[in-house]
Amino acid sequence: MKKAILLFVFSLAVFSSSFAQKAEKKVNAYIEAVESKTTLTSAEKETLITLKTAHINAISEINANYEKGSEELKARRKESNKEFSKSLNKAFGKDRAKEIKAASRKDKSKKKKKKN
Repeated sequence: MKKAILLFVFSLAVFSSSFAQKAEKKVNAYIEAVESKTTLTSAEKETLITLKTAHINAISEINANYEKGSEELKARRKESNKEFSKSLNKAFGKDRAKEIKAASRKDKSKKKKKKN
């Protein structure tokens, strides 16, 4: 019985650390995308890391609690995205938040050119 409990605790620790690494990779990719198109001060970068980490954690919790493809999942994700947008506006101001959001978007026109 002790071995089973230890195995469970160990498995849980490995799973949670792998999730944290995935979330950290997503946050770093987001920050790199923003920094490639605009300049961030160290204070802005720290704030953005905090906000994006919270956003990713919220999205992963939503994904875990709702059925994939359901309308409720889509609605909750949309709500979470709006909250993230509001938190960006509150932290950076409307104009700077808009600039950061634009910088974080992937350029889809490059993908279309590569396909053709």
